[in-house]
Amino acid sequence: MSVGKTRVLFLVLEMDLGGLQRLVSLLIDKIDKKRFEPYIACLDRGGVFFEQATRASAGSYILGRKPGLFDRHLFFQLLNVVKQNKIDIIHSHNGCSSYAALTGRLAGVKGIIHTDHGRLVPDKKSAILEDRVSAMLMNRFIGVSAELSEYLVSTLRINGKKVRTVINGVNDQTFCPLKPEDRLARRAQLGIAPGDKVIGTVCRLDPIKNLDFMIACMPAIVRNVPGAKLVIAGDGPERASLIAKAESLGVSSSVRFLGLRRDTEKIMPALDIYACTSLSEGTSMTILEAMACGLPVVASAVGGNVRLIDQSSGLLFTLDDSEKFVDAVTSLLLNESASVELGHQGRRKVEAEFGLERMVRTYEELYAELM
Repeated sequence: MSVGKTRVLFLVLEMDLGGLQRLVSLLIDKIDKKRFEPYIACLDRGGVFFEQATRASAGSYILGRKPGLFDRHLFFQLLNVVKQNKIDIIHSHNGCSSYAALTGRLAGVKGIIHTDHGRLVPDKKSAILEDRVSAMLMNRFIGVSAELSEYLVSTLRINGKKVRTVINGVNDQTFCPLKPEDRLARRAQLGIAPGDKVIGTVCRLDPIKNLDFMIACMPAIVRNVPGAKLVIAGDGPERASLIAKAESLGVSSSVRFLGLRRDTEKIMPALDIYACTSLSEGTSMTILEAMACGLPVVASAVGGNVRLIDQSSGLLFTLDDSEKFVDAVTSLLLNESASVELGHQGRRKVEAEFGLERMVRTYEELYAELM
């Protein structure tokens, strides 16, 4: 433990593959270690990004929450972690607000911050109530898009003076376009034939990602573009049903499930289009990563997607409008020059507006403000 540094505990449910988890890992890695000392605690389990976050932190913990409304044993474990490490600020993320608020207040930390990365659709009343009550004990409640921040004030009725918007940032050095020869080699490694036109997505295979809709659109896309393929990287509870869906529609040969991958920065540049059909999004890390890789994006017009994607960087479609989604994907697959130009514009937009350093510095300023 270093004297004089602000000690920040990042509190998450788990560190599995996902935008939230990647963001927390990046924050822990990139935060100014001369001023801040990061710690991480997972309420439930570790995951893909836990080892990476552990290497960059001063201390890491997996607390193993038991089923139920509130795990008292875990609460006292967490309280002990905060006191032993003399934590100054607790920075919690989705699903952890009540533990962060109660622990922070009882331990007397200098600041409690919560970042909301997106809401379920429709939102659970229990989740609304938990965050609303927890926010009363917190100093700042962060939305990762302007639309989400507005929702926090209007629906959760969180005091607007506490709400801030901090747009996610992406590492545009890790996620970047490839030279043509390197891209061909990468596609070959993924089993992509030279004539294939590839739509891709990276996410947890969860109902909120609406992948059932994406797969349902594949027969029409394949009819329009015979060489079209869909590549899905990620794992989750919907995997088996999505595989069955592809088989039942007769497109299993055109849909490839890569499973859980730790190297998405190597997968994205090999794609032709990035697709997001989510029911809800804050500021999607994977969309930003795709844009950083120079990919055009076709996304549902929900949440923060409408701020990320405009006519210069991709195409939006009305949620669950299969005709518009198919038309958008088809048009980009068949018009390579337009697709490439949208990708270039998206990359420039990320460099100008969504850099990782900007996001990290913004959070550092929030921590300093509370100290």
